[in-house]
Amino acid sequence: MELGSVGGQPTGSQFAQPSLMPVNGDLERLSASSGREFLQTFVDILQDVLQNDFMAISELRVVERERIQVKAGWMDGENIENFEYDACFTPCLDAIRSAQIIITHKGVQDAYPDDDLLRHKGLESFIGYPVVNVHGEVIGLIQLGWKHQIEEEESQQIVELIADFARRIATELENLRTVRILKALARGPSEPSKDVFRLVAEQVQLLLGVRSVMIAECSQDDADYFKILSYCEGNDWLTDMEGQLMTYEGRPCHNLKSQPEERIDSGLAEAYPHHPRYREANFNAYLGIRVNDTEGEMIGHIVVFNHEGVITHTLETELLSVLRDRLGFEIMRQRTLEQE
Repeated sequence: MELGSVGGQPTGSQFAQPSLMPVNGDLERLSASSGREFLQTFVDILQDVLQNDFMAISELRVVERERIQVKAGWMDGENIENFEYDACFTPCLDAIRSAQIIITHKGVQDAYPDDDLLRHKGLESFIGYPVVNVHGEVIGLIQLGWKHQIEEEESQQIVELIADFARRIATELENLRTVRILKALARGPSEPSKDVFRLVAEQVQLLLGVRSVMIAECSQDDADYFKILSYCEGNDWLTDMEGQLMTYEGRPCHNLKSQPEERIDSGLAEAYPHHPRYREANFNAYLGIRVNDTEGEMIGHIVVFNHEGVITHTLETELLSVLRDRLGFEIMRQRTLEQE
């Protein structure tokens, strides 16, 4: 078995084998397409050029753990668009976490024995090319696989070929991701009776792909307490929790009184053993976001619970700020209505 890794994001160059280069007609097809059409066109062209057994361009989706969602691809002559799988035991995970190109010239099943997909499809060699956005964040992956061994020279030429299109692929993936998130945020309540605080909780859950979200307002009578406005867990609304008063003391949200954000990537249940629910629900990670009024005074907070750490790329961070400000506006609006 030979396992190699090529670091960094290479730049394009001329090839020793010109046959690997797409022809002018292919380049025209690429330039005339965008979004999923561009990604699938690129996959189709590359498969025709390389004659490989597996080719996919995928988006990194972080829900309870890293998952890969194929946006365009082929395997054994079949379209695998929207196919999604756990990246936990795959060479994909190494490429994602290291932001490095992973190349296995032979014996990829031996290198990753827990990857069922490699074994089921009989793949022998593999290339994983991380897709990086302008902020240096890994947002996806380009994957290629063969049922036979590939040579080092061939793999280097393929990597250089992909590098020529890597920035455009990153842009198209980012655009698809932005549209998906904005659609989720723009979606109105599925039920006419659903109030705005449930809507905000739902939007945060959709944005981050997390297990549970709680929306809370600081008590106007006692600064040591907060009131739960909405609480979703999975696909369920914990309606019995809404309206309940909770103390800040002894909870991670207590730290939001002095800072804009509190993040615990792992060990939540161990850090707060007097809250058995954290352990019962397998909540291992926490993200708390402070909500202020126009004067900078804390009036509420958003809490996210998850089994694994919550990863927020630049786009999610910006949209979370929008939702935080929206929540602050709605809390102040409700307070004004209650005073009338």
